[in-house]
Amino acid sequence: MIDYFKGVYGINLLFRVHGSALYKGSIAGILAIIIYLLIELQWNSSNRVSDDLDHPYGVGVLVSSVSLLIIFRANFGYQRYWEG
Repeated sequence: MIDYFKGVYGINLLFRVHGSALYKGSIAGILAIIIYLLIELQWNSSNRVSDDLDHPYGVGVLVSSVSLLIIFRANFGYQRYWEG
């Protein structure tokens, strides 16, 4: 069994870069935030009164589709874990 050095309360594992999904995911997250801010600035600059982006049906479809994608990806990872 390989014995890893975890540091004090596992803090060494929190800031590890190699093999971490946090740094890979943060690049996509920051890019998504920038795109959202650009869309929001463009949408508010036209001074429209209607709230087209705040419609509950569009948000419901987005939440449903993202949650299904997350569930299927987690299920696939769980199956790979038990095959190994």
